[in-house]
Amino acid sequence: MTEPTAPAATPLELTHAQLDDASHGHPPLIRATLPQTRTPIWLATRYDVVKTVLGDGRFVRDLAKVPGAQGGDVGAELLDDAGLPAEYRRYLEILVMVDGPEHTRLRTHVMRAFAPRRIAALRPRIECVAQRLTDELAATETEFDLLHAFAYPLMTNVICEIIGVEEADRPKVGGWIRDYESGEPGRFVAGIDRLAGYVDALLDRRAAAPAEDLASDLLRSSAQAQDGQRLSRQEMIALVFLLINTGIAPPAFFVTDAVLALLDHPRQLARLRAEPDLLPRAVQELLRHVSTVRIGATLYATEDVELGGVLVRRGEGVTSALLAANRDPAVFAGADHLDLTRDAAPGAGHVAYGHGAHRCIGAALATLQSEVVLDRLLLRRDTLTLAVDRDALARIGFPGEGTFPLTLPVHF
Repeated sequence: MTEPTAPAATPLELTHAQLDDASHGHPPLIRATLPQTRTPIWLATRYDVVKTVLGDGRFVRDLAKVPGAQGGDVGAELLDDAGLPAEYRRYLEILVMVDGPEHTRLRTHVMRAFAPRRIAALRPRIECVAQRLTDELAATETEFDLLHAFAYPLMTNVICEIIGVEEADRPKVGGWIRDYESGEPGRFVAGIDRLAGYVDALLDRRAAAPAEDLASDLLRSSAQAQDGQRLSRQEMIALVFLLINTGIAPPAFFVTDAVLALLDHPRQLARLRAEPDLLPRAVQELLRHVSTVRIGATLYATEDVELGGVLVRRGEGVTSALLAANRDPAVFAGADHLDLTRDAAPGAGHVAYGHGAHRCIGAALATLQSEVVLDRLLLRRDTLTLAVDRDALARIGFPGEGTFPLTLPVHF
């Protein structure tokens, strides 16, 4: 085994912009410190190394599961920097920060709601909402923000439909998620409290009157589970909170960036309009090219492991640069270029949804939503354009995750 090429004593202090650009000219592992953290980690930038880390049981998300670990917990440092009180962390950490049998127990209870058959059955509803939004915006607005006026409402409606949130309550649920994501001390804790209280009351309503939704599924599956496999009420609330949060912001950011990418590549957009059957393949290529979740969770080595010729010692963290992996020129020819006709080689698809046991539960839903959005905004209409100069568009950096669009002003 070789010694690290970047000395651990002087890790690279990365910015959010550098995280978005980690794929260019770097070794497979970079010793680095993520924004808003103190503990150095290994940043995995090469496709094969990222897939190894995400799929190797010798790496875990819970540092407490590593015997004798002495280093800091990067996830905890991010939450400390955000000022999130410890009692609220369960809403972010459940499912995401657990491993092995505990992860399987939690994930099993939510999988039924995201089964392919149930997701496919949502297509007419998603199409209806997307068409209504585009019609309203085209009729009443000369300029609108695609992220806030279209993507957020669509994603909020769809995930709330899956969970069982009544239609009249969906705007306020979306508002509470916006409060939480604001990062403002006066808003984000209140947003968590209000949404958690709402979910608790929703579970009470579904206990009295079950329906075909995720809230009812959680109650049924937990009641039918064997001892040790059931969910507590607090776990149910935290799971629903997590699914609402991740079901709104990441897909909304992706479709916004995907539309922008196509507007930035008019020849590719023209090809898609000329060959609409390319749409499913185009969505996969856009997922690779954009990779909205650009940085994965930090995983910790439970023993010494060699990765890409570098020795990662027990207790050291490895963070996957998903965008960098998706731009690895050893795997994707012309990796920095958008090519809607690209066919991934077997076993070499993008890792925008992650890989392994923690691969995104909502991947099929996010893909379906993206296909519907691009069809309604760019294929059935051919007049969507930016309403501002391209250089005027701004992005925001979220701790440990990379950058995301703030707005996308457009008009039909």
